Amino acid sequence: MKLAKSIPSSIGYFSLLKNGEVLTASLIDKLREHGIDGVYVELAGSEDIEPSCIMEPEVRQQITNEFRTLYTDYLTRPAISYKAVEATKKIAENIVDQVLGRDEYLVDIMEIKGYDSYTYSHSLNVGILSILLANEMGITRNRLEDIGLCALMHDIGKVDIPIQIINKNGPVTDSEFAIIKTHPEKGVERLRKCFNVSHEVLQGVQSHHEKVDGTGYPYGYKGTRIPMFGRILAVSDVYDALTSQRSYRGAWLPNQAIEYIVAKSDSQFDRDLVGNFMHIVCAYPAGTVVQLSDGSPAVIVKNFSENVLRPQVRLLESTELGPKGAEINLFEDREYFHLTVKAVLGDANFELTPGVKKMAQ
Repeated sequence: MKLAKSIPSSIGYFSLLKNGEVLTASLIDKLREHGIDGVYVELAGSEDIEPSCIMEPEVRQQITNEFRTLYTDYLTRPAISYKAVEATKKIAENIVDQVLGRDEYLVDIMEIKGYDSYTYSHSLNVGILSILLANEMGITRNRLEDIGLCALMHDIGKVDIPIQIINKNGPVTDSEFAIIKTHPEKGVERLRKCFNVSHEVLQGVQSHHEKVDGTGYPYGYKGTRIPMFGRILAVSDVYDALTSQRSYRGAWLPNQAIEYIVAKSDSQFDRDLVGNFMHIVCAYPAGTVVQLSDGSPAVIVKNFSENVLRPQVRLLESTELGPKGAEINLFEDREYFHLTVKAVLGDANFELTPGVKKMAQ
């Protein structure tokens, strides 16, 4: 099994692994030690399939390096400086420029995830997702930059939570969770001292763990009582958290995370925002090997923002649907409306057809 796409190093000046390198068992173990959740591998019949790309890897790494430096500054200083906030705003502006400069907005979560510390990598991912979601909602450019700043700073209150709780290998206790639940308010306390942070940003940081049914924290707000920025961040925050590898659980597949978010519409999340979110994320990123509902193995070729659950696929074997290599558009071809994507191959619950290599996860 060979690597289909180079993996940048965490410092960004060279590749950790280059395209074409053979992935041995020991090398895969090393990648996991670096916190890498998954990689793209070569698969016969899918060489021409290119994953969607919201942000060029070099730009992503540059932004990551800048944000890592800022986050380290947040950790080591008792207060957030005017200069640090302005630098974070510049990062938000850069992300907005990247998003608005693209013709296609469907996000492959593997594409935006970095290979860095979860804490600031998560904040950066939430920033990208929140800006995309806000843009889909028609929010203006200035407010896109504000939502970006809000997302980048949403977990800043965690710097005041004991590190042994934040990095605990396993579920937290009730008393530990009570401490964790103070981080939105702690974040607001830090940011309120910065006169260059807007009230809307403060509201978003404070309310990103509220739920529309009133069971969230810190105030138990319901429905539209929750500020818009908080409702946007809630969706992006949970989606990235679910699709990230943690010490106490594995990363969920994108389609699994989407199914969870849809199921929690009207209880945890704003239903209208979930509908918009379904237009910006790929349930099955291009290159993913899947099993169709009739049992046929296929690889995802293209996604459609109108319905992310019905992509265009390419058969990896000759079946009753057609010869090997035939493409089927599950979204537009009426004769295939009875078909669905049943599973991502490589899931422990499904066996691979001989000759079909699973994606490394």
